[in-house]
Amino acid sequence: MRQVTAPGTPAGGGQAGATQTGGRRPGGRWIWGVSGVVTAVILAIPVTWAIARAGTPSGEQQLSAVPTRTISIYRPVTSVNVQSYGAPIQVAVGQGPGVTVTEAVLFPQGSPPPPVIAAVSGGRLTLDAPECADSGCSVGFTVRVPARVSVTAVSAGGDIVLAGAAGASLDSGGGAVRATGVSGSLVISAQGGPVTIAGTAGANIDSGGGPVRAAGVDGTLTVSTENGPLTVTGLSGSLHADTGGGPAFAQGVAAQAATVSTEGGDARLGFVTAPETVQVITAGGAADLSVPGGPYALTTDSGGGPQSVGIATSPVASRSINISTEGGPLFVQPVETGGPQSQPAKPGQPPQPAPPQKP
Repeated sequence: MRQVTAPGTPAGGGQAGATQTGGRRPGGRWIWGVSGVVTAVILAIPVTWAIARAGTPSGEQQLSAVPTRTISIYRPVTSVNVQSYGAPIQVAVGQGPGVTVTEAVLFPQGSPPPPVIAAVSGGRLTLDAPECADSGCSVGFTVRVPARVSVTAVSAGGDIVLAGAAGASLDSGGGAVRATGVSGSLVISAQGGPVTIAGTAGANIDSGGGPVRAAGVDGTLTVSTENGPLTVTGLSGSLHADTGGGPAFAQGVAAQAATVSTEGGDARLGFVTAPETVQVITAGGAADLSVPGGPYALTTDSGGGPQSVGIATSPVASRSINISTEGGPLFVQPVETGGPQSQPAKPGQPPQPAPPQKP
């Protein structure tokens, strides 16, 4: 565990701390670089920084922590670009036309805290501490912005939480990502971190192995999970998913087009409106589809695995479904008859297909 101390506070056994009182800067080590019309406020409440246990392993870096500081920015802001170098980032829609930024700096003990930049240019607010790219420090940001602001956030391992934006590009570098209420383009790279989205107008997600959960997506959803599980609840746009071995579970799907590849994982898709085209390739995993209406031009290849089809089919139908399981069980059933359905998946577990119907 890395040892954390407040500026001017020596490391020691048990616990120690530094408390900010009366607005005094601990050790006189506040640094804040600001451009634009800004009001800076040091929080007037006491802040205590917990210290890790004594006996930090040799070679691990001791860190100092600067208490939280908040600024207000009154220049017009239409977009935000923030980098935290390992610390968490939170962005949400606030009250009023201005922007408030709260930051907390963590930096190597014995070194000065890095300058933190808040610069507004052409409506773009940049929040950064460039020295942290090489010095091992990090800056956590909590940002309140007006509505209709787009966000670019890079956290290098820190978690990212976004609530409300006109659009967003989020790169967590392994941290968790949660994005809700994004009305425009949403692009997420998590490099293994878990991703959760809800109430968005579509998304393009590469989790790098982490699980992905999407709910209430009103637009096209494109997902790559690289063996992570995918769970979708409520989708009105097209679905393009490649789980790379992880299971794919989707219900409440109103997509006109869906393409799902699981490379060995199970796939369960439940449509609430009749799709135009569906393609599912599981490469050994089970495929379980429920669709309304019909007939469909259906092509199936279970590779010798059990197969059950309960929908109306026609080779000249305008709607088409193509499923290949390469040995995995294959089920296609109509929604209205309550045909065999997969069992709900437990967290971290693939959906369990229903047993094949008896002839």
